[in-house]
Amino acid sequence: MTRAALAVLGVYVGVLGAFVHRHVWRAHGIDWPWGLLLVVVATYAVVLAAERVIPVGGAWFGLGWGIVLLAQPFSPGGSNLVSSDWLGWSYTLGSVGAIVVGVVRTPRLGQ
Repeated sequence: MTRAALAVLGVYVGVLGAFVHRHVWRAHGIDWPWGLLLVVVATYAVVLAAERVIPVGGAWFGLGWGIVLLAQPFSPGGSNLVSSDWLGWSYTLGSVGAIVVGVVRTPRLGQ
């Protein structure tokens, strides 16, 4: 049951992140991607918390998060939540990197 809940949490964070990562703040002629930073940091924090719940909780979270990206082309009308610009790629690669680092860096000795 916990694994399924973590996968559903991954879907939720993935969908929420797909909407939030596009938010920028313009200051001094520069776009500051605060949404992107917030999403990647939050994804990493949730992976670390999931790893504390069960030993491979971050992987289950990552599975749910990955389902969001893999299911996009099959949505009605073929719409995409994450576009193929620098923000979209930064969101995808940054979040995947946060998930991988969160799962790999957690020590598993003595468990």
